[in-house]
Amino acid sequence: MGFIFLPMLLMQCFMAALAMSQPNFTTDQFALLEFKAHITSDPLNIISSNWTSATSICNWVGVSCGALHHRVTTLDLSNMSLTGSLPPQLGSLSFLVSLNLSRNNFHGHLPLEFGKLQRLRLMDLSHNFLYGSIPGDIWLLSKLEIFKVRDNQLTGTISRNMVT
Repeated sequence: MGFIFLPMLLMQCFMAALAMSQPNFTTDQFALLEFKAHITSDPLNIISSNWTSATSICNWVGVSCGALHHRVTTLDLSNMSLTGSLPPQLGSLSFLVSLNLSRNNFHGHLPLEFGKLQRLRLMDLSHNFLYGSIPGDIWLLSKLEIFKVRDNQLTGTISRNMVT
């Protein structure tokens, strides 16, 4: 009886380990596809031609993923002439360390959900058309070292610990 139980236990452990080693892109992919849906103009055809379900999100232009968890760590779409708004779903990219959307034509408010990006070290949203107030929770991001929002119409006070 013990001889039958042991192989079954080993098989279950193997299957569980295999399942954990497969990257789960569901959350990150959903966030990025929502972002893509909020892009109203992509004149260089970068996002519309590259961000497809035929390729892994880690191979999408402007996206880098961590080697261990295969989660999005960098989103750099700077200087790509993109137009659109920033959806709140970007705040669910929980492994994001660097967000650079500078020198585009993004408009609208900064999503409150950006305050959930606990691993974020760099946020560069400069040279866009963003307006409204800077969400207060952004100043609670303890790892945030670089915060660039120049040439937008944002209002609010910049936290003293962010002034260099």
